[in-house]
Parts: sequence; structure tokens; C-alpha cells
Amino acid sequence: MNRKSTRLLAGLSIAGVAFATMAAPTAMAAPPADPYFCADNTTPMISQAEVVSTFDSTTEVTGLTVTKGTTPVGFTGKYVGNIEGALGKGRDMLLFEMSGAGIDSGARPSGIWAGMSGSPVYTQDGRLIGAVAYGLNSDNLPIAGVTPADYMKAVGSEPFSAPAIPTITKSNLEGASASAERLLVGKEPTQLKPVNVASGGKATVSALNKRMAKLPASSPFKTARSADFATVGSPAAIPEPLVPGGNIAAGFAAGDFFYGSVGTVTAICGQQVWAFGHPMDFAGNASYSIHNASAALVVPDSTGVTGSYKQVSRIGQQIGTITYDGYAAIKGQLGLDRGFPVTATARSSSGAILETYTGSIPGQQAAAFAASAPAYPLYDILDNSGSGTVRHSWRIGYKLPNNKTGVVSNSQVYATSADLVDYVASDLDMDLNSLLATDLADATITSVKSDVTLISRDSFTYRPIGAQVKVGSNWIHLQGKKLKQNKVHQVRPVYRNFVNGKPKGTSVGAAVKINVDKGASGVGKATFSGLAGDSGDCIFLFGMKFCDDESEESEEETGPQTFDELIASLKLVRADRGLVSAEWSVKSNSGKNLGKKQRQALFWGPGVLEGSRTVTFQIVR
Repeated sequence: MNRKSTRLLAGLSIAGVAFATMAAPTAMAAPPADPYFCADNTTPMISQAEVVSTFDSTTEVTGLTVTKGTTPVGFTGKYVGNIEGALGKGRDMLLFEMSGAGIDSGARPSGIWAGMSGSPVYTQDGRLIGAVAYGLNSDNLPIAGVTPADYMKAVGSEPFSAPAIPTITKSNLEGASASAERLLVGKEPTQLKPVNVASGGKATVSALNKRMAKLPASSPFKTARSADFATVGSPAAIPEPLVPGGNIAAGFAAGDFFYGSVGTVTAICGQQVWAFGHPMDFAGNASYSIHNASAALVVPDSTGVTGSYKQVSRIGQQIGTITYDGYAAIKGQLGLDRGFPVTATARSSSGAILETYTGSIPGQQAAAFAASAPAYPLYDILDNSGSGTVRHSWRIGYKLPNNKTGVVSNSQVYATSADLVDYVASDLDMDLNSLLATDLADATITSVKSDVTLISRDSFTYRPIGAQVKVGSNWIHLQGKKLKQNKVHQVRPVYRNFVNGKPKGTSVGAAVKINVDKGASGVGKATFSGLAGDSGDCIFLFGMKFCDDESEESEEETGPQTFDELIASLKLVRADRGLVSAEWSVKSNSGKNLGKKQRQALFWGPGVLEGSRTVTFQIVR
């Protein structure tokens, strides 16, 4: 949302330009030599070469952007010069001093603000020059770096030459006046930031930001990793269509789970849309949802440090998909939907539905964002920063190239006093990544359903500390007691209860039956333990494993050899399931030692089971 500061002296100006509001330029007949931006010979365009060769400090331009609501307003400007090769070999950045749209007016002028990215700039006769995409600093300077239209038009279709935005020098700055040269030399143009917003309450978005900040530097989702997303309401209908100069939002997730960036539309050719004038994540082939958006106002930077920005008030519903994320623009298609549905349901401890959240993920590339869906019901039902005990069940639908479909179904119980969202999302994330990253089959995710049931707003865990056996109608401690052979005995675990990590009394578990064999003798033992074992404090985040200290496995395990084996390997052992394993020696009637005998039985715990405890007992005839 904000831009870094490389402060310039306040109050400097190159040329005073009067503000003028204008209507959107219409397609007009251009001289034969003029190219068109659209393939159907609409949206007249002037090339970078012609701008550089014919513009001077008296050349006036106009532009469109949104400062409030969804309707573009006009701004004006004058040509300053160009920075040679700033956007790649043979690709110059064009510089203009702008006026209007809050840039140089009001109690505190905003300068070139975040959210202007993509604002189209036109010649006086309506030809598209390019898009506002760069600023010089966050000291509210009204000078914009413009990406040429012909560079934007070619995005995704021409070979790319590595850009290197240089510090402005006399040698690479052309066409500027002496006063402009004195102001600009030594400065470094900075890409304007889109306005990053996510749907949900403050706690939910804060948790998402915290989660995204853990993404590794190598992640393709650099925008998400910035973790500077502000809260906005869930997408709702915005009836106005996208227009050049209007707002546009590009999302990693849509619907109730919207998480994305807002900038400005530069051009529309039929169903094709170009925006931003710079990359979102520079991902090349991409799949982001397209939405309209509404703005509340432009917020001037009063500090000269963070930069001015557009405050987004509302996101519209998905109306298309961004298909390419290049250096000069993001490009997409209206009406295209590559997404798969995602739902997340919140339930009370009784199982009653409290709320259901719906949305979609715009493509397989961003499928891992579905793992964040449980954050929405979690924060609504927990009403805290991440402490609680919940049961999470999920179903991932997938499809193979042979049209075979399947479902990965899993369930787990989690209890922690902090960062519950990370742990709840971790196993879902691991399943998604396992399906997408495997080379055993080319699986496509078709749906994700998540169901979160609140057990407690506190973290409840249970640690076996002993056992009881039923004698008659009474339960007594099993340790050291005598059990008769050739008989079925009822036993149950005794737990030490932990609430938010602190011991809080004891409780007993459900009874299970153990059949002591005929001929059993001597000392027997029974071990009560949680089946899920220790998680090792590891979580999965966007398919990458993060572990505390030495908890990461030191040896690499042999993975599944077939896709069916992979699906089978994903099945989780519930953390509230336990196993009692009893063992004793058995002798024949003649007294011959027949070795050890073991009996096992499964039991359900009241919540997350941790650790194990072994008790011993005597076996008698």
C-alpha cells in the first residue's frame, strides 16, 4: 500500500499545470502512420519512439484515474523527458509532471500515489501514450514514470529483455529542461505499489499477513509475501463495468477469501484487459481473479515517509481472469473463469452451523491459497488471536487427465495456545501440495471443502499418567493390581489435563476391553499412548515444511511409488485417537514358556492426546 521514501526537497516544481476534468477519450481516426493498441483498430496509440522524438517540455497530456467510487476523473500533465533503457533494452521510461486527481491539490498534495498504477495517459488528440507506473519518491512529488503503450501491448508476446531501472543521470535523461534535470538527476524511479487488500475482519487479515510473511523469498507470490494487506469487506456486486482509468483488482483468491491488489485499467480491447503498467509478481503465465473495485478517497502521506495511497472501500465479484503477469503490465480476459470452488464452514461444539464462507481460487498456480480458508471461520468462532481446540475436516476434489476423479478426505484435532490457524491450515496445505507437486499423476484440484468445529476457546490436551481397571462396580488404579488370566477386563486411561499448557487436574478416558489369555502369568504391562504421536512442531505452509530447531527429520523417507500409494499415504491419524497395548508371558498347561502375547485396543480421547504411560500389574489364575 505504501512506498519507500527517497526524500526530495518539498515544494519543488517543474511546471505549473492547470487541473482539468475530462471525459474518457473515445476511439478516433488517427493519421495513417499511427498504430492502434487494439487489433480491431480501436484505441489509437502513439509509440515510444514518436514520443521521444516529438515531445518537448511544452507537450501537454491528459490522463484518467479514480479517486473516489468507480468513475474515472481526469488529470493533466506535461512531458518532462525519458530515461533510456529503464524498462529493458530499447524500452524507455517516459516522465511527465502531473496535475489534478489529488496529485498537487488539497491541504497536503498526494503526489503520484499508490493505486495509480495503470492510469492511462493520452495525447491531446486521444492517442494512448502509456500507463502511470512509477514514482520518484514518497515526498509527494508530482512526477510519474510512464510505461509506453507499445511495450504494454507486446506483453507476453515478444521476447523479454532484462530491465534495469537506473539512477537518473544526465546521460540517460533525455529531453528534460535544465530545471527538470537539476531536480531529477541522482533520483531513482520506484515502481508504484498496488493497494493490497484482503476480505475479512482485522484479526483474520492480520493472521493472513502473518502467515504470508513466512513464505520463502523464492516464492512466486511476492505480493502476498509483503504482508501489508489491509482489510476490506467480502466482494459484493459492483454493476459498473471496467473502463480505462477505472479501478481493477487482481486476486489470488476470490469471494469471501479475496486476497489481492488494486490498481488501474490502462486499456480494454473487446474482452482483453491491460492494467498496472508494471508486474504484479512478474510470474509470466498467471491466473489471478479480476474484479472491479470502489475507492473511498486518496490518503495523502503527511510524513513524507510512507507515500500516499488510494483507500479501497469495496471489491466487486469476479468478472474475469488475469492470464499473464509481465514486466510491462498484467493482462487478462473478462468473462474467463479458471477457478475452482472453496467453502469453509464454522460449527459450534454441538455441530450446529454458525457460518459458511464461499469463494474460489482462480487457478492451479494459486491452489495453495485454499489452505488459508479455515482462517475465516476460525477467527470468527474463536474470537481471539489463535488459542483453542478445534476439529478440522476437509475434502479435496481432484481430476486426472483420463477424467478419473477422486477425493482426498481427512480430519484432525488441533490444540494450541498460539498460532492455531497455522496448524489447522498446515495439513490441508500439505495435502494440496502433495497432489499438485507429485510427478506420479497430473492432478488438477477441482474443489476444496473445509469444516471447522469449535471444541473450546482454550487449548485442551490430555497426557496419560496411569490407568484404572474395573472391579465389580468400582474403578481402581491398575498399577500393581492382580488380574485374572482367561478373563476380559475393562481398563481406562487416567489423564493429566492441560489447559493452555498448564496442568489443570485429572480426568479418566473411555473404557476398553483387554482379554488376558489363558496361561498368562507373571508381570503384565499396558501402555496407553496417543496414536498421532508428536508432531515435531512442524507445519506446512504453501507446500513447504517449517520446523522448530532440531525437530526436522534427519533421514529422507522413501516416498510413494504410485499415485494410489500417494493418496493412501495422505490419510492422517487423528490426534484424539489412542492405543492401549498390553503384553504378558504365556505358559502351557505343562509349564512350557510359550513366549510373549500382546493384545491391543483403540480408544478415543476427549481431545488431543500427548505422550504415553505404561503401568504394570500381576497376573494370577
